[in-house]
Amino acid sequence: MIILAALMSNKRLVFIHGFLENATMWKTIVPHLSKSNYKLDFPELPGHGENSFLPEQKTAEAYCQNILDQLALNEDDRLFIIAHSMGGYLSASLAAMIPNQISALCLFHSKACADTDEKKAERRKAIEAATKNKDLYVRTMITNIFYEKNRERCRAEIEKLISEAQQLSVETIVSAQHVMIQRPDRIAAMQSRNFPLYYFLGDKDTSVSLKVVEKELEQLPGAVAHIARETGHMGHIENNREVVEFLQRIMRADT
Repeated sequence: MIILAALMSNKRLVFIHGFLENATMWKTIVPHLSKSNYKLDFPELPGHGENSFLPEQKTAEAYCQNILDQLALNEDDRLFIIAHSMGGYLSASLAAMIPNQISALCLFHSKACADTDEKKAERRKAIEAATKNKDLYVRTMITNIFYEKNRERCRAEIEKLISEAQQLSVETIVSAQHVMIQRPDRIAAMQSRNFPLYYFLGDKDTSVSLKVVEKELEQLPGAVAHIARETGHMGHIENNREVVEFLQRIMRADT
């Protein structure tokens, strides 16, 4: 885990990457943010990046506990969490575990609801594909999460992501997919939250369907959503400036 200390403060800005990623994904975002009043944390998901640990239990709670172990919280710490994709799924569970220590949550191309039966079936097929040919699975998946019209422009970044993800073990990939399949629905926890809830979404995101999240938002009065046009699942690469502007805006609201 990477930790960057800013001023002495109990305010912590926590960036959680997604499936097949690592903490370096935030290098396209963090340098452009005004964050001097926060301590910065970049925990990594089990089996990803520099985190070699894989919990025996393939549950969201076990993965969240590993994140908490990395953060080593003090009682008075308050977390502003910005979490991408699977990191967001886990953050919704994390917020249910420590609701009084969350100052804000931004689900970045992510959602709080559980997978639909159709999505679970897709993940089971993904497990089969990764087990059969990991490198082909990684290349196909990462390419497809970018909006097709952005792929050529983002080709260098796509190839870098593929190269990094191909270093992951099949066990890590399969374990993460099982966690996502089995993760609980966290809509009720978000309804009873005592912190601001934000969404950054892509209108061309095929991984986190805008239609699904729009239904989620109907159940969450007060949640703020920003929808980026011509953007797939990787807004920090496909639409960097708009992501930075949105994050700056919601961070200014964190008092």
